[in-house]
Amino acid sequence: MGDFRFFRPTALEELLDFKAKEGSKARILDGGSNVLVYIKEGTIPGGTLVDVKFLEAIKGIEVREGRVEIGAGELIADIMESPVIKKEIPFLRDVLQKFANPLVRNMATLAGNIADSSPIGDTIPPLLVLEAQLVLASAKGQRVIPLEEFFTGPGKNVLEPEEVILKVQFPVPVQGSGGHIKLGLRKGTSCSVASVAVWIVAEKNSVEDIRIALGGVAPTPIRARKTESSFKAQSLDWDRISALSETVAEEISPITDVRGSAEYRRQVSVSLLAKAVRQALGMEE
Repeated sequence: MGDFRFFRPTALEELLDFKAKEGSKARILDGGSNVLVYIKEGTIPGGTLVDVKFLEAIKGIEVREGRVEIGAGELIADIMESPVIKKEIPFLRDVLQKFANPLVRNMATLAGNIADSSPIGDTIPPLLVLEAQLVLASAKGQRVIPLEEFFTGPGKNVLEPEEVILKVQFPVPVQGSGGHIKLGLRKGTSCSVASVAVWIVAEKNSVEDIRIALGGVAPTPIRARKTESSFKAQSLDWDRISALSETVAEEISPITDVRGSAEYRRQVSVSLLAKAVRQALGMEE
């Protein structure tokens, strides 16, 4: 275990002033489902653990100016039970039910899963198809960045040392439906081998718009824009979905690791995408 101090800010300004002074040495601690593991492994050698669990400035789930806004301090379990989420985007609630297990969902935050910037972060592909943005804050002010532009590599992102994630936001969907498929080696806390999320707007299975995102098949979670283009304006049936899904194999760059080979991930991504599209369209498997 490294040499750690502990700090609990009582206001956002206090947090941002502390981050301005300490930078990357100040580690945000809310649920701690990842940070505490990294400390135990020695990945984080020392610094200050900044406890924001009770910081009201990063709490709240609401609709404002046509956007769903989720505070960075909101737990996965609380997001799932939010009346706002149940009403405006039940798709997200369904996705979060697949996140780890109830114990972890009662500890982990949505913003923490994003900040971890893992290529297999379970919450990220669904948020990408919802066109989510992050509101980042520092003592200098705030900036808004599309989630798609946040990740720069495995475990890496554009967050500056003095910045924190303030909230996650995305437009309230006015039409369309979602699908999400996660493939793991086992249930419960298993890490994804690959995952696919889809948001589709279709009239009688004729595609007006579609957004596709994948995790576990590239250095960062990705939007599959070439594949999206192949689906647009198409009339879909079971076989047509399978054929169009083949395009995604050309867009991904998976690796081989203990959970699966690169070729396996490439092949399975095609079938996962087809399944997610059918799920979004309400087609029976």
